Amino acid sequence: MQGTMARDLVRFEAHAGAHRPALRCGISVGVPMVLLLVVDRPDLFGAATFGAFAAIYGRNLTVPARTGVQAVTGLGLVASVAIGLLAARLPASPWLALLVLVGVAVAGTIGGEVVGWKPGGPLFFVFAAGAFAGAPALGSSAALQVVAVAAGSAGFAVLVGSAGALLPGHVRRRAPLVAVPLRAAVRREIVLEMLLACAVTAPLAVLFGVEHVYWALVAAVVPLSVPGPRARVTRALMRIGGTLGGLGVAAALLDLHLADGEIVVAAVVLQTAAELLVMRNYAVALLAVTPLALVVGTTMHPVPTGTLLLDRLVATVVGVLVALAVLGLRARRRAVHAISP
Repeated sequence: MQGTMARDLVRFEAHAGAHRPALRCGISVGVPMVLLLVVDRPDLFGAATFGAFAAIYGRNLTVPARTGVQAVTGLGLVASVAIGLLAARLPASPWLALLVLVGVAVAGTIGGEVVGWKPGGPLFFVFAAGAFAGAPALGSSAALQVVAVAAGSAGFAVLVGSAGALLPGHVRRRAPLVAVPLRAAVRREIVLEMLLACAVTAPLAVLFGVEHVYWALVAAVVPLSVPGPRARVTRALMRIGGTLGGLGVAAALLDLHLADGEIVVAAVVLQTAAELLVMRNYAVALLAVTPLALVVGTTMHPVPTGTLLLDRLVATVVGVLVALAVLGLRARRRAVHAISP
């Protein structure tokens, strides 16, 4: 078992045409950021990036199924951004805002089970909501600009994802947008797992002094977003190992004090690299994912590099350990049921 898991950690899956979704993602994030650069609004790079995450979904689907999934997830991402902006204005910070993020995680889990989007789970929705929920509250005008940019970026990502229908030889394959329903008991168990992980992670992250608490929530939902006990543990270990490597890359990039134009280039390269690698080896993909989050994040909320790197590490460890604890609890529960008369 240990040998098999060790092989899972280092195995590279087949390329499987990963350059196509990677190209779509690179274009989806790059064009909106270039436009923002032209109008001198680098403070909105984060909003554009969150909207562009719609391009990540439906990578193996063909049009029009991909268009449908990306439209749904794009709406969800924009709604998550708006929810995060509203949560930042709530009193009793950070507890009410954290409660909102837990709600986003649960809603994203249910939505993923109903629609069947891939990658599964609420990861990017929690990320989008948390980035703004944990930031200083914006005025109405500034908040509307953020939502508008996120919506425009998401819409552009859907258009890019649909452009394949224009290519010669494209075959239209209709596929249902709604996945085959899971048994109610299975769906309830998945939602309860996600709810428990987030509910435990949030106060623990605050207790350990994590500034970006939503990073801990993201780390907690990542292992729970894949099926199968061994795959979940493997994903948890990959999250920690890949984050450690990614922090090294992030430290090197942040030390360069990139100009706005250079940040755009870095974001496009990192997003493209992440999509090239994420289905082949998740830990290696985090070498691009982690610096992407930190480099773009500094355009929204500048933080000293050392503080930022340590916060990411602690948040990741806290979230992953809680996820592993939830998985252990589930395994124990199954073992008890198995031996019960």
